Amino acid sequence: MSIDLIYTGKYGVLNAQKLLNSTSNNINNVNTEGYVRKETLTYTSCVDWGVGATYTRRLYDQFVQKQMYTDQGNKSYYEAYASGMDTADRILSDETMSLANATTKFFDALSTAANSPTSAANRNEAKGQLENLVGRINSANNTLVDSLNEVNGKISDEVADINSYTQAICKINDEIRVLSLSDVATNNEIYMQMLDERDRLIGKLSEHVAINVQIQSDNTYEVYMDSGMLLANGDTYATLVQGQNEFDVTKSEIHLTYNSIAGGRKDNTDVKLTNNSIGGALGGYLNSTTEIRNSMREIGKLTVALADALNVQNKAGFTLEDIAGSNLINVKGVYATSTNDTQGLYCTFNEGQGSNVQGYDFKVSFSDGDLHVYRVEEDERMVEITADIPAADIVTNGNNTTITLNEYGLTFNMNASLNQLKNDKTVFYVQPTLMVGSTVESNVSKPEDFAFASAVRTGTKADNYGNATIVLSSCTNTGADFGVSVDPATKKPVFNTGAPSQIKIDAQGNYLIYDNNNTLLGMAPASTKGTNVFANAVTYDLATNSFTNTPLAGNNGYPGYDVSINGTVKENDEFYVEINSGGQADNSNGNALIGIRSQSIVRSTGSSQVTTFNDGYANLLGELGTSITTATANKDAAAAKLEQTTKLYQSTAGVNLDEEATNLVMYQQTYQACAKIIEASQTIFNALIGAF
Repeated sequence: MSIDLIYTGKYGVLNAQKLLNSTSNNINNVNTEGYVRKETLTYTSCVDWGVGATYTRRLYDQFVQKQMYTDQGNKSYYEAYASGMDTADRILSDETMSLANATTKFFDALSTAANSPTSAANRNEAKGQLENLVGRINSANNTLVDSLNEVNGKISDEVADINSYTQAICKINDEIRVLSLSDVATNNEIYMQMLDERDRLIGKLSEHVAINVQIQSDNTYEVYMDSGMLLANGDTYATLVQGQNEFDVTKSEIHLTYNSIAGGRKDNTDVKLTNNSIGGALGGYLNSTTEIRNSMREIGKLTVALADALNVQNKAGFTLEDIAGSNLINVKGVYATSTNDTQGLYCTFNEGQGSNVQGYDFKVSFSDGDLHVYRVEEDERMVEITADIPAADIVTNGNNTTITLNEYGLTFNMNASLNQLKNDKTVFYVQPTLMVGSTVESNVSKPEDFAFASAVRTGTKADNYGNATIVLSSCTNTGADFGVSVDPATKKPVFNTGAPSQIKIDAQGNYLIYDNNNTLLGMAPASTKGTNVFANAVTYDLATNSFTNTPLAGNNGYPGYDVSINGTVKENDEFYVEINSGGQADNSNGNALIGIRSQSIVRSTGSSQVTTFNDGYANLLGELGTSITTATANKDAAAAKLEQTTKLYQSTAGVNLDEEATNLVMYQQTYQACAKIIEASQTIFNALIGAF
């Protein structure tokens, strides 16, 4: 009898000790990161003195745990995405850095100067404000480049962290597998600590990349990216490699390779991951760099549009030194990246087509032995536009090939023939607007360079019968394709051959247009009432001695200037246009320069909409702000979801001190009671011995 009691008490004490160990361990690790609450279960037995086997297990919900990993990845993605774009948003939104404010100040100063076209002081102020505007553009783009480099540095840190976690998970998977196949896994505290550590590592990994976890029969975990790429199992772990894009040094690319934990096995797998397939903080930072580069392209597009409008208009007038105006802002061409060291592509912006320029990159490929031109969308999709290019715009001249993209305001100049490029299968990648903001320069070296006077002026014949007068309604372009060009020797404006310079009224009140040689060029009908005569005129065909239906202005706005005749005209009234020699006090071209402020000169990328410079800049800020606001809202939602999931997970896996304290008291009492059984059996045994 006493022997039975001793065994019963012994096993009871040992069982209570295990229960006490479990709850004590829970209490000790209440603040331990990654610790999962343990519970010891006892199974009854009528054979082994009333106490059966004990089994210690980890308490957690696997489904909730997986959801927690997903929520953590989402939260980290939006945090990184918003953080990566935050600097760009702050730079462009800051009033002291605002391009819109600088542009407004420049046009205000230009307006003051144009109102007093001979004032050197006012011209100097306009010159200073132009330099300030260009400096703002330089500073904004350079700061975005710095922000891009900073985010690329964070991407490097993310890659290093991910690699350390995938290797550690693989190693601990292998150790868990070895223990699980042995006889010491059950109730083994070290084994359960390894399981806790593996879960902690996977939780950490989920912050950096979106993951999916699969449990295997040997108790190892296979960890995959959401895109399906394996990151770690019990034998292999992925290594991410950060590299630069072949054509864009500012763009980070992530490649995935595999390593065997055993070593010695060569795996040639090399997978290039797309930004949207990664998720987590790494995916967020990668996608934020796309937004930053798009912002840089938009700044470049705005700069080209404004510079082109100002340059073309300034060239349409002449300066205080009585010479033709030149560029106010220099926009440099861009060299493409080439797969052939001896063949290059130089991209230039077409004069007068600044409003066609959009924020696209372009790829010109001869990789299959034929010409393919691609437009690279903001989301990095490539759209082939080869079929849209007229054959006449692809020209080979000796060892040079030119592709003109009028729709985009660009020309590609390549230093090889089309056949040579096809034979060599060369590929070019060009980013026309990405770095324009960093390289643009002011071209105004002295205040006299502003061409406030128009290249032409108008006159009314003194003895006309009617009371009408002629006024210059616009003067926007000069050059060989227009009515006025610049004499290279004197730098003064001169009429080109056949330029319209005289207007005579016929018996029907029509406006007949002649050149300086009195050659009839065309006619604007009386119904126009003298408004923009050249724009509303049709040409005259000398061969048929009749007027055609062909507009005199053509497709390019020829002759680059226009006039309106206001008042009542009579037959044989004459009006004329002449070179504005000695007209330095004239400010008609200055007024046209000021008018650019309200002109629609900036084309929205991917749209036919054209807006003013300030509206285009506001659209850039709006799009960037919307992206950040959306990312922040998504981050807050993801954080709330993660908090909810974490609480649900911790309700099972977390340590509740009140519950553990209650268990501790209960197990302690059980231990003491079982000890009393042993003490009672000893007393009985002693009494039996004493009876003899």
